[in-house]
Amino acid sequence: MTDYMDEFVRNTNFNQNKPIREIVYEGLRKTVISGIIPVGERIVEKEYAERLNISRTPVREAIRRLEEEELVENIPRVGVVVKRISEEDIIEVYKIRQSLEVLATITAMEHITKEEMDELEQLLDLTEQKNKQGDVKEVIRLFGEFNSLIYKASRMKRLASMIGKLNDYIKKFRDISITDDKRREKALGEHRAILKAIEEKNTKDIDKLIKEHLDISLDIVYSTMKDEEENFDTR
Repeated sequence: MTDYMDEFVRNTNFNQNKPIREIVYEGLRKTVISGIIPVGERIVEKEYAERLNISRTPVREAIRRLEEEELVENIPRVGVVVKRISEEDIIEVYKIRQSLEVLATITAMEHITKEEMDELEQLLDLTEQKNKQGDVKEVIRLFGEFNSLIYKASRMKRLASMIGKLNDYIKKFRDISITDDKRREKALGEHRAILKAIEEKNTKDIDKLIKEHLDISLDIVYSTMKDEEENFDTR
């Protein structure tokens, strides 16, 4: 429990110009989604409030919001526990993400500048360099930055936030999957192909490439999730 609490405290940064309830919600949400708090672990409102030295109200509100997002559930005679992500959840996230990613990339294709194209190209070169050096953590970060730059180029301000919230649910599984050397190499090639399709303004290829890219990612995430579930069931 101490480890979970320590991470929760680190994720709850009060040096922000936001209401306390929002800060506590974001900190608890990040801690739950990252997998730091295991599936089935109880979240006791009183303990979390005491650790932050605040009233229980912001923690209660944060837990309620996480219930609405179906990240935690209130089980009778047990209390609030971290909820397991289901196969249906994963598939739903990917179906929605697929539509939004295609929309973002095609819209970016229509608005992107030469400077933005150059930045994306340089980013992929850097990613390839970091991949050869075996810097997996940095490769994962750069993959995320590549997507963020495309969202920015789309000029659709709300889109990045929408996709970001979807990706939060599967971040742990996705990050684990990208630690495979062959998958990182292939994903890098897929990103280059997507960038080329943007440059050529090839809508058909963009649609095809993104769907294939996310289908592969879904298969790996689902497989990783199943492995974790099996390990959980045998504990």
